[in-house]
Amino acid sequence: MSFVITTADRASFGRCRRQWDFGAGTRQNLQARQPPAAADLDRALRDALAVYYYPGMWDWDRGVRLPLVIQGLERALARQRERCGDAADAGRWHEPLEAGRELLARYFEWAPTVDRFAPVLAEAAYEVTVLDPERSSAGLVTAAGEAVRYRGRVDLMAVDRHDAYWIVRHRLVDGNWAPTEQLVADEEALTACWAWEQFYLGMAITGTVWNEMRRPSPSSPPPARPRPAPRRWLRLRARPAGPQPVVREHEPSGGGRSIPQHRRMYAQARRPRWVDPVEQHVTGEFRRTWVRRSPADVAQAGRQLGADVAEMTRRNPSIAPNPSDQHCPVCPYLDPCLTLSAGKDAGPVLSSGYRKRPPESLQEGRLGGGAWSTGRGAAPPRFRRGQGL
Repeated sequence: MSFVITTADRASFGRCRRQWDFGAGTRQNLQARQPPAAADLDRALRDALAVYYYPGMWDWDRGVRLPLVIQGLERALARQRERCGDAADAGRWHEPLEAGRELLARYFEWAPTVDRFAPVLAEAAYEVTVLDPERSSAGLVTAAGEAVRYRGRVDLMAVDRHDAYWIVRHRLVDGNWAPTEQLVADEEALTACWAWEQFYLGMAITGTVWNEMRRPSPSSPPPARPRPAPRRWLRLRARPAGPQPVVREHEPSGGGRSIPQHRRMYAQARRPRWVDPVEQHVTGEFRRTWVRRSPADVAQAGRQLGADVAEMTRRNPSIAPNPSDQHCPVCPYLDPCLTLSAGKDAGPVLSSGYRKRPPESLQEGRLGGGAWSTGRGAAPPRFRRGQGL
């Protein structure tokens, strides 16, 4: 038996203990009986980009591939609307569909100018053992003796021209861009680097690439092919001489098909892992941010995960709420939380408006999620623990 903590569980634990208690799979595991009748454009765009960056289609002609990406967006929104049932209003779903199509049309022009990587895996899941914060060589166990596992998913695994691996996170933004320092400090993204290195021993993750899209406004100009914005550096370190070319489409997965896997990995080991810590390309609608991580940062993320999960799994953890003007209005458990805060019994509210979350069902197969690329992004050789790069 194992005790599984998801990335969503850990995020809710840090945000509000009461929200975590209501929704986490290891707690009450509740969800609203009626899902909100609103489109999740962020999720739909990530589904579409999983098609765009599907390794098996990376070298296809754009005239064939791009319509499939739009179909991916349409199918994703159709599935969301179907789940909402009778509560779904047709007019409410037309607007996000058109916004998504417009944003993808602009993305198709912008992305080839900045894609300095080739896709390896799209929508890839991982599950790893959480290490005991007191004994780093041992796995964490609950009071009942269950092994604790950490489960998550990455939007995209990619490899650059230096055969360094990156975790890519797609994100839809409303309004202003978040401060770059916020991306650097993102705990879940850094923990994903640590978790993937545990999941695939011997594989080094160089860092995270934030691929952000801003929701278009009615006044947005027609799509145009932009030039990459000047790079902005938070800190400066020595850079290798020579240009940094884009990994172009219609080439064999960015090149490198003829290079054996082990030679690529050894070559990667000889290169310095750190170059510039943060690199950023910004336009009005898109922002691409490369955040490089040191091995020390990645190791510390694993230790912090162990400390957080140890608190989550201890007997009778505190479940006090954490009121916030930012999170409370959109919290799916606001009604029972307010009832408890008023000193009343939340049982009737929970029984009428919530239900146990059903077991996770198998999802429709996602392009790119089941196999490694056969070119530059081919799976690296596995190593035994202690035999890494």
